[in-house]
Amino acid sequence: MPVRHIHPVLQGQMTLWDWLRQAPAFGVQAVEIYHAFLSDAMLPALKAELNALGLRVSQVTCAPDFTHPDPAVRQAELDAMRQRVDWAAELGADAVRTTAGMLHDGIEPDDAARYAADCMVALAEYAIPRGVYPCYENHYKDRLWTREDFSFQTERFLQVFVLIEQTPVRVNFDFANPLMTGADPVALLQRVAHKVHHVHAGDRLPGEYQHSVLGEGAVPFEPLLRILKERGYAGYLSIEDGQAQGDEGFRRSLAFLQAQVDRVWQTQ
Repeated sequence: MPVRHIHPVLQGQMTLWDWLRQAPAFGVQAVEIYHAFLSDAMLPALKAELNALGLRVSQVTCAPDFTHPDPAVRQAELDAMRQRVDWAAELGADAVRTTAGMLHDGIEPDDAARYAADCMVALAEYAIPRGVYPCYENHYKDRLWTREDFSFQTERFLQVFVLIEQTPVRVNFDFANPLMTGADPVALLQRVAHKVHHVHAGDRLPGEYQHSVLGEGAVPFEPLLRILKERGYAGYLSIEDGQAQGDEGFRRSLAFLQAQVDRVWQTQ
């Protein structure tokens, strides 16, 4: 997931094609594509480029505002997400990342949680027949948002999670986000591991927004990966590449994660 390239691509400093053409040189098998990079018009060219490069798409990474107090806004967000599900299906991805929504003033937490869960379930009803799962993330703040996510605090994430736990909605688990609030990512993953469909393998230091090179922050990778292995996880580990050391930092992240995967999955 090219977090460090989101603003350069959106601001025209580099193109989506520039980024995609770099990916095979790193040895990655798939890319995760941010929703704001996409449009109906460019989808055929994107499919052709991905095929030419031998790249799959793990997930279309979206950020709907399902906690908005205005039902018309929530409906518009849901309609937009249905379009993004269609994009994911067209690109061969079986997941769209969903957020709860922004932390809005003047709305009761129980109401916000219910709005978010209801929208996610409605999205799943549209998405799953198309082979795509909505994956709810323990999320901080989208790059295009003006406010933090309602789910930023672990207790709020779990408040929504309980409402979607018995539904087809799944989870995109972020390794690093819990560290921003002093929460324990291992305990959180133990609680939700049975619903995890896609993983953001990020790293950071406690309380810091800036991503670290994987293995150079404080995320406890080995116990997190062991939980996934014990649950039979066989999905994507998507490096959330927001670190500040450029391509060399990304190479170190890839090497670290590969070594961790080899150690954990080869241990009986």
